[in-house]
Amino acid sequence: MQLKPGHLLSYSSGSHNRGPYGFRTLRKGRSFMPVVHQRWPRLLQGLEGRTPIVINGYPASIGTFDDAVLVETFLSHATASRALHLAELEKMPVLLLGQPLYIADLLYKHLAKNPVLPDTLVIGVGGYVMPQSLERALVDLCRPHCEFIGLLHGYGVAEVDAGCMVAVDRTPKGELIYYPRDDVRVGIEGERLLLSLSDGVGGWLVEQFDSEDSGRPEGDGYVIWNNDRLHPHVLKIMESWSARDWSRRTGYLYFGRELRFQLRKHVEPESALEAEYYEYGKRYGQDWLFKPVWSRAKDSGSTVLRRTIL
Repeated sequence: MQLKPGHLLSYSSGSHNRGPYGFRTLRKGRSFMPVVHQRWPRLLQGLEGRTPIVINGYPASIGTFDDAVLVETFLSHATASRALHLAELEKMPVLLLGQPLYIADLLYKHLAKNPVLPDTLVIGVGGYVMPQSLERALVDLCRPHCEFIGLLHGYGVAEVDAGCMVAVDRTPKGELIYYPRDDVRVGIEGERLLLSLSDGVGGWLVEQFDSEDSGRPEGDGYVIWNNDRLHPHVLKIMESWSARDWSRRTGYLYFGRELRFQLRKHVEPESALEAEYYEYGKRYGQDWLFKPVWSRAKDSGSTVLRRTIL
C-alpha cells in the first residue's frame, strides 16, 4: 500500500484481511452512477441541473462528492432526519445511502415525527439484499410525501470495491438483476462470481477475485445469491410480510431452534414470534452497525448471535 496525502481509507470487516493493511483506498471517479444514467435515466431526472444532498447512512465513509453536498450521519437517526428536513426546506433533491434495514428504520421514524421529504428522493442501499416486500413498503411509505421516489441496489466486495454493480429491476421471481460499472469485469465459473477491477490504464488492480457469492447471467446483467448469508427460508418469511409487518419489525430476526422477530422501538408484540426491541437485543444481539444474520443460527449454549460489520 502506497499512502499519499489526500488518500481516504475506508474499512469493512467483511474483508478477509483483518490486519492494518485491510483498508481500502477510496478513489474518485469510481461510481455506479454512469450505469444508472445509461440504463435508468428516469431515476436521475429530478437531480439534473440541481445540487443534491447526499446523506450517508453507512457506518463507514463513502468518500467525497464534488457535485453534491455530503451529510455524514454516523448512524444518527436525528442527524439524518434533520438533513431530510433541510433538503425539503432548501428544495434540494436527496440521494439517501445506507444499509437496507437502517434506511427503513430511519424513514419510518422520520415520517412518524416529521412527515416531510424532499420533492426528489433516490435511495441507494447496499451491504446485503433488500427484500422486495420491504422495497415495496418503503416506496409506498414515501410516495405521498415526495414527487419522485426511486430505489437503487448496490453490490460490492470489500477486497474489490464498493458499488461494483447496481440493480433496479428484478426477475419475475423477484431476484435483483445487477449490472457492473465500466471498470468492473464479471466472470462466472460454474456458479462462482469472480470480479476484476481495472486500474484505468490497461491493467487490473484486482483480477478474478472470488466473491464467495454465486451468480448467473441474466440477459446482459447478473443475478447474485448466497444461501449461507441469506437462507431461502428466511427470505421466504420476509417476502411474506405486509407493509404493516415492516412498519412494526426491524428485519433483524433469529432463525434457529426458535424463530423470533425484533420489533421497532415502542411497538408491542402481537404474537409469540415477536420480541420487544430491547428484549431482542439483550437475548440475541442487535446493533445498526452490524448486518442482520439471515442464515440458520447454529444454536449453542449462548443465545447471542455472531455479529459482522459492513
